[in-house]
Amino acid sequence: MPTHDIIDNRQQKLVDNINQILHSSEAAHFAVGYFFLSGFTAIAPRLATIPQMRLLIGNTSNRETIEQLAEGYRRLELIKDHLEAQEYPKRTERKQMATETADNIRSSVELMDQTDEAETLVKNLVQMIEEKRLQVRVYTKGRLHAKAYIFDYGTIYNQQGQPLERQEKGLAIVGSSNLTLSGISHNTELNVIVHGNENHASLTEWFNQLWQEATEFDETLMQSLKQSWAMMPVRPYDIYMKTLYMLVRDRLTEETASEMMIDNEITEKLADFQKVAVNQAIKLIREYGGCFVSDVVGLGKSFIGAAIVKRFEQVEKARPLIICPAPLVEMWERYNEIYQLNARVLSMGLLREDETSGIRVLLEDFKYKDRDFILIDESHNLRNAATQRYKIVEAFLAAGRQCCFLTATPRNKSAWDIYHQIKLFHQDDKTDFPIDPPDLKEYFRLVEKGEKQLPDLLSNILIRRTRNHILRWYGFDAKTHKPVDADNFKDYLNGNQRAYVIVGGKHQFFPKRELQTIEYSIEDTYQGLYQELRQYLGKSRQRQPANPRKNELCYARYGLGNYVLPNKRKQEPLLSLQTGGANLRGLMRVLLFKRFESSVYAFQQTVKKLLQVHQRFREALRQGIIPAGEEAQAILYEPNNGEEQDIMDALRQASGKYDLADFDAPRLQKHLEHDIQLLEKILHLVEPITPDKDAKLQTLKSWLNKPPLQDSKCLIFTQYADTAYYLYQNLNPNGDRDDLEVIYSGDKDKARVVGRFAPKANKYYKLKQGESEIKTLIATDVLAEGLNLQDGNLIINYDLHWNPVRLIQRFGRIDRIGSENDVVYGFNFLPETGLERNLGLRQKLKNRIQEIHETIGEDAAILDPTEQLNEEAMYAIYEKSSSHQLSLFEDEGEFLDLNEAEEILRQLQRENPAEYERIANLPHGIRTARFSLNKGIIVFCEASYPNRKDWKGYQQLYWLDERGEIRSKDTARILGMLKTNPEEAALPLPKNYNQAVMQVKIKFAQEVQHRQSEREYSRSLTQAQRYVLRELGLLFKTTQDEEIRKQVNLLEQAFRQPITTVLKRELNLIKRRSLTGEALFSELKKLYSQHEMRDWLDLRRLQGEEQPIPIIICSQALV
Repeated sequence: MPTHDIIDNRQQKLVDNINQILHSSEAAHFAVGYFFLSGFTAIAPRLATIPQMRLLIGNTSNRETIEQLAEGYRRLELIKDHLEAQEYPKRTERKQMATETADNIRSSVELMDQTDEAETLVKNLVQMIEEKRLQVRVYTKGRLHAKAYIFDYGTIYNQQGQPLERQEKGLAIVGSSNLTLSGISHNTELNVIVHGNENHASLTEWFNQLWQEATEFDETLMQSLKQSWAMMPVRPYDIYMKTLYMLVRDRLTEETASEMMIDNEITEKLADFQKVAVNQAIKLIREYGGCFVSDVVGLGKSFIGAAIVKRFEQVEKARPLIICPAPLVEMWERYNEIYQLNARVLSMGLLREDETSGIRVLLEDFKYKDRDFILIDESHNLRNAATQRYKIVEAFLAAGRQCCFLTATPRNKSAWDIYHQIKLFHQDDKTDFPIDPPDLKEYFRLVEKGEKQLPDLLSNILIRRTRNHILRWYGFDAKTHKPVDADNFKDYLNGNQRAYVIVGGKHQFFPKRELQTIEYSIEDTYQGLYQELRQYLGKSRQRQPANPRKNELCYARYGLGNYVLPNKRKQEPLLSLQTGGANLRGLMRVLLFKRFESSVYAFQQTVKKLLQVHQRFREALRQGIIPAGEEAQAILYEPNNGEEQDIMDALRQASGKYDLADFDAPRLQKHLEHDIQLLEKILHLVEPITPDKDAKLQTLKSWLNKPPLQDSKCLIFTQYADTAYYLYQNLNPNGDRDDLEVIYSGDKDKARVVGRFAPKANKYYKLKQGESEIKTLIATDVLAEGLNLQDGNLIINYDLHWNPVRLIQRFGRIDRIGSENDVVYGFNFLPETGLERNLGLRQKLKNRIQEIHETIGEDAAILDPTEQLNEEAMYAIYEKSSSHQLSLFEDEGEFLDLNEAEEILRQLQRENPAEYERIANLPHGIRTARFSLNKGIIVFCEASYPNRKDWKGYQQLYWLDERGEIRSKDTARILGMLKTNPEEAALPLPKNYNQAVMQVKIKFAQEVQHRQSEREYSRSLTQAQRYVLRELGLLFKTTQDEEIRKQVNLLEQAFRQPITTVLKRELNLIKRRSLTGEALFSELKKLYSQHEMRDWLDLRRLQGEEQPIPIIICSQALV
């Protein structure tokens, strides 16, 4: 036994002393500043036997101590005022303090481990309150600094059962410890045992005085405990809705009061679903610095984007910059003027390192360097990190400028397309996105391997809805004008019922889509030579034959790597020819095959050009030149309007790094000659086919003279400029049709063409004197992106579609919300051979698909996804009975997993706000059980930051089987398992449920710790950072100027932190230039300012102070 009364929580633990004294006490009176159930857990075994306990706790709503006020303000009168306000709090303030204290206690219960001991403690405390053995009050007249544990001894008896008089009536412990786990066990606390009846009486009097001044809290505490995970009965439906809410709660927040006051021309025109997107995007941008608005085509992304820009310009006084493709510059300039966005508009085409006609560095251009909010329209054009435009935008955004990306197709070839776009506004791979691992590059690598799900990341930064989604959740029935029943949407999906959305107070419909196939004979088009010509184009083969097949092009010029001598193949630049050759041969075969189907004229022109290029290549070989490389290719394709020898001289200069002696020249010449002879033969066969003999062209002319084409405003799309030109020349042979126009490049005023074709949809355009509306517009895909052509109601796709993406983009020009057309038509040309005339459409499609497979084969992997064959989509496009299914190809599942969850809750918020609030206020940790064929448990965990209430932390759903093995962590799958209705009753929890749940929490906590470690790992400095810091250290030592020293210290702090990719490049340049002293100092100050390093340095410091806390959101036993 110790001979002193000091409790230091090292040799003497407060918890041991309290437990020992409680054993012989009949009453206890505790006064503590903070109360958490973690402290009660340690003394729980003794609580069951104590006859009376009074607990006086401080109000934890009072965040500022008097000392903090004094330090912050340095004004004694403020301290005096604050003390008086605490001494006489208003009744409403007392109530608010009690409420906030209850909230904190509720939080402490939620943070508890779900053990059997904790569950028993909560139930025992409720029982003690109900039996009046435990009384609790909150001190609301200021902060309760004192901590005192006062014990009244119970009566003791002799062996005969007679009461004995005790020398001491009780004792007390006074010191620094609160009734928390750390307070009663932490080794930096200090307390003392106070003996003596006078001391006991004095402390009891002090306690009673405070007790009388305090607010009763018994009932409040009891209700908090009863509504906790340990006692609150919930249904499976509550678990389902709680899970949905927690997954999307950050996307449900409403705009602030100041923002709600702002109204403008844009917001008045927006539909509800567009307003939702604006508010969501603003929140995501503020949270993460950027986001994607990726609704499918035709839903008004441009208006959403303009409203976002306007909001930032109005609320945050931002200076916007809009970057967009050249065809959209005029549209954005118009929006900028109409809606007073105060933005600059910049064409993507100017983002190149050309000081005379490009914007080399946005940071140095006076027009743009002060712009701090960036909207990028059609951002998928920045998916390639190797391009000049990407690097320019990357450098500009490196300073942390906020941005919004508009694109219907964020992903093109692979998930890495999205990665590169994210990296523009989130340039550090280490991330606060709630993903595991917290490293973007590693996460995308795992996505590619199928080990991680892209939606788990995209749900935080991407907004995407389809037409069907909008009609289901925001639509009104066309007959009843009541909201669409989202649970009974099938009739709207298959076209049996129609729905509209309200935009600007008007009922706006999506037009119906009707697809129809126009069949034509490709055999007749090529005068019975189709099969022979197709054979000449060749087939895809894994290995190139040593000798060319007699009637197949071998594409020798495009596979130069095959002719490099074996002993030279591993040397550069010859090694590069090996890797590129196979891909290039495949692409040329695809090009010929697609132009072959597109039109006779396009095929003729292509063969002519290839023949000219091959003949030039042959002449170059004769002169000892190997024309390889990009510059040489450009020279080969130059028009034939000069001296051929000048071209050879240019080729010699451009191809100087290649030596003909390194190639098997005889074999190359032989194979090249083979291809030239076949190209000449092909051209000889197709050159006589004139327009009047072109069965495909004549079929188009015939259909244009029949309804509905005859009476429609029509868009004719083709992939190739040659075909567009050919159609225009033959539909307007005399050049006298004002109602017919063609556009296939930037050589025409696109805004004028668009305005003449669709003046209703583009009200800014006024027809000039002598101008007439365009009825038929022939175009390549220069018009397929971002433009509004919805005056038209019919598109003709002249080329065979392998994939739905391009068709959906084209449809999006006329199939837009608010179209005045009830129906939009899509006519799609489909070739048939002579032998197929009596076959059904499906068999013809099957034959075309087989031909594509034979021609493309293994080369499909090198094609852009929009060019790759999608068999299911081909049937949907060309079979009329499947036309309504085309919209299904817009529903890219990787973007949409949580959209339904969000809309379920948004609908509940509108229609039943009381139930929504009940769901939102369900406590963390709740659990239940239900019957399921999939046995085991589902546990939902989150690790969040206590001081960032509005921030969704790292979340993870787990489904474990009966053996405790993790079966799935896939959100969509587990949500499907949780989905239920309000009527399903709960079942009793199985035995050992707490242990099973805690095993999951332990695993989750380990994941969280691992994430934190990974985020803090790899913080090592680069060589360039070390160089810069070393030179700054030398500058600090050699200067006596205090202001310079102060600035050097600031720069050292900034450049010692993790830096962006762009800054790494800048520092590498400084190191290579060997800058020192004043020159180095000046350059670093410039970088510090340009990249706004102070802001993100402060942010890193702030984030570094917090650690995420893992908790259980909810769980469910599957029995």
